[in-house]
Amino acid sequence: MHKINPGDKVAIIAPCGQIGDMSKIASAVDYIKSLKLKPVFGKNLLKVRRYMAGTDSERAADINSAFADSSIKAIFCVRASAGGTRVLPYIDYELARTNPKPFIGFCDNTAVQLALLQKSKLVSYDGFVMAYDFKTGKIDPQIKTDLENLLNHKTYEIKSGKTLHKGSAEGTLICSNLTVLTRMAGTPYFPNLANKILLLEEVNEPVYKIDLMLQQLKQQKNFNKLKAVIFGQFIGVKSAEEDGTVEDCLHDFLQGTKLPAIYDFNFGHTPSRRVLPIGAKVAMDATRTTLKILKY
Repeated sequence: MHKINPGDKVAIIAPCGQIGDMSKIASAVDYIKSLKLKPVFGKNLLKVRRYMAGTDSERAADINSAFADSSIKAIFCVRASAGGTRVLPYIDYELARTNPKPFIGFCDNTAVQLALLQKSKLVSYDGFVMAYDFKTGKIDPQIKTDLENLLNHKTYEIKSGKTLHKGSAEGTLICSNLTVLTRMAGTPYFPNLANKILLLEEVNEPVYKIDLMLQQLKQQKNFNKLKAVIFGQFIGVKSAEEDGTVEDCLHDFLQGTKLPAIYDFNFGHTPSRRVLPIGAKVAMDATRTTLKILKY
């Protein structure tokens, strides 16, 4: 991936949830302009169709247009919400492969990011989305630092979380909301788990659903070739007494494996989180609770 320079144009699109009007991203657009970047707004940015920003083909058209335009150097998503998996069949993956540029989003946008990695070998930046991260009118300092490090093509190391299984590994990083990832299972867009370091987070789900989704993930092809696992933040978890805890789910998930594992890593639906490059080469040390970005 390349450095984003002052004066570069960046696309602003809505691949998932709708915003309806520009007021919801005004502060975020001002921030992008403060980086000396020139926003180019997708044709269908303000469309509204139920909870989504227009039809599946309209939302995908803005993705394809941004990849086709050589003057566009990065792509920013305005909102997550839902609808990301619906656009996947309409994306031109060969176009994205031959015109690589960072696709920047979070949560449901991760479906597009994972599909772009699987089909186009494209590195994306996960952990920032315009409306969500400017809902108070300003960006969190940690998100700002990481995002600007990625835009400037810098590498960095993160120390976060607690040791679940000791050990270390190197591999390709994939990050995802757990629901988004399992929703992609059985499709051509589900990521190849071989030689991956997997980072998972979740929000507002019952413990029993988290447990079942983790077990579904464990049954996917090449799970046995996974290098390591990092569990981020599990926010707003709902639990009946018989469900046990999230940690019970994590231990059951890791049972029978020797995967190095960290939990409580700073990634998820929290006001402050790390921003990370999906598809980057990384080194993870569960004993030291570190994740180092090596190459992207």
